[in-house]
Amino acid sequence: MLAEQRRGEILNAAEKLLATHGFDALRLRDVSEAAGVSIGLIQHHFATRDDLLLETMRVASERRAQQWRELARSAASPAAQVRALIEGAIGDHHRCVIWIETCAAATRHPELLGDVRSTQEAWHSAITEALTDAVQDGSVPADVSPGATAELLIRLIDGFMLDAAVGTASATDAEQRLALLKESAARILGGGWLSAQ
Repeated sequence: MLAEQRRGEILNAAEKLLATHGFDALRLRDVSEAAGVSIGLIQHHFATRDDLLLETMRVASERRAQQWRELARSAASPAAQVRALIEGAIGDHHRCVIWIETCAAATRHPELLGDVRSTQEAWHSAITEALTDAVQDGSVPADVSPGATAELLIRLIDGFMLDAAVGTASATDAEQRLALLKESAARILGGGWLSAQ
């Protein structure tokens, strides 16, 4: 139990530092100091620095996919599910930075590609299901193709996540990004329903 707790603390510290320093600049010494553990304990759990960082990204990807599914489940109606997924996509600056860092690292570490694809599949599935239900109940126009529209929305969200990761984390900028994302999504979906209650 204590070993799992320590392992979790190491992963949490590594994730926070990863968002600040990036994959290539992160040092075990930084993780050791942030987690309040020795480098030896880190190496007990993770054979190498890269093993630690790859596991950090895997855990973060799994958590992102789970958070995405929970966003959809938390809404009362299909249209509200779509709104929740869109509104929740770029609201967390840290999550956006980690996602972009994970995607970039996957270009150099092919073992991460499965995690990236799994996260994207979770996003695609959640949006497709919500859109399918929204088309069926009439809250989204009948000519919307749920699968193709989900694909387009994911690409749009990825672009906004990149902007959120490299832009400022100020509340004003975050609100402007979200407003623009919602407006873009509403145009794709054919109307102003996205801003409806």
